[in-house]
Amino acid sequence: MNNEIRWWQVALAAIVVSVLGTISTGLGKKNQRKLYELKLRQAPWAPPAKMFGPAWTVNNYFLLNALKQLLESGSIPGKNKLLLKQVAIWLIFFSFGYVYFKKKSPILAAIWTLADAWLSTSSFANSIRSNKRLAYNYLPLLGWSVYAGSVALYQALKNPDPVLKIPALTR
Repeated sequence: MNNEIRWWQVALAAIVVSVLGTISTGLGKKNQRKLYELKLRQAPWAPPAKMFGPAWTVNNYFLLNALKQLLESGSIPGKNKLLLKQVAIWLIFFSFGYVYFKKKSPILAAIWTLADAWLSTSSFANSIRSNKRLAYNYLPLLGWSVYAGSVALYQALKNPDPVLKIPALTR
């Protein structure tokens, strides 16, 4: 019997993880959605809120595919570092909703988003020379988190942070 994880199993896991991530943000509540859509000053290039679900499902599919490749591979240079970075990426994913939607901290959300961008960039850089197929799995998150990082920085500068008790840094 072949115990290899199939692409459709990774896709199904990505959907489940994405739904769990949405539940952890509290986005099912109208007042939480209003924070994103109405109360915070948004970057002119910010995506509509409805883009986040599909974007994260795609990101999660490729991250899970990278994890699958790491776990199934015998020896990839820096494998343990890549696995640790995966853990950090998932911790950021599941805790982001807490700092952004529940605590309403645009500064912490920017730090989380930029950390995600750094981790995906670093994972891509660590794997590109030894395993291009693995490295390419980090590209969707890298692109999304760099873009989202610019939006998060704008929010952090233009909005007060009630958790850190910092007023808006720019008007």
